[in-house]
Amino acid sequence: MRGFGLVVAGVLAGAALVGGGVALADGLPWRGDAEIGYVKERRLIPAGYLSTNVVCPEGRQAVGGGYAHLGEHDRESPVIAEVSAPSNTSGDPGKVNNAWSLFFMNDKEDPTPVDVYVICAPIGG
Repeated sequence: MRGFGLVVAGVLAGAALVGGGVALADGLPWRGDAEIGYVKERRLIPAGYLSTNVVCPEGRQAVGGGYAHLGEHDRESPVIAEVSAPSNTSGDPGKVNNAWSLFFMNDKEDPTPVDVYVICAPIGG
């Protein structure tokens, strides 16, 4: 029963963040002088796989990220995000993570749209 309560609490917290945080954030444009901001871009996942990333502006590091599935939901052949993780565009593992990488699998015949996000903060901040 405790596990069920934790799942319900997690779902409610996630819904509050999505409903309040992302919806509110959509109304706030990126400002160069803001401490924390985000970049949102649209991708189209073809039938099969899509590996993509979203990059922070120069001088910023990735502190979070994710995606919003915009297409039709199908329990029989869902779109799956196999990877959603920080990365860097330099390829050097010692460098600051300046991007959010995602790897999607789409079992549908038709392409599916998603919005991909990276939350960015000043490097060293």
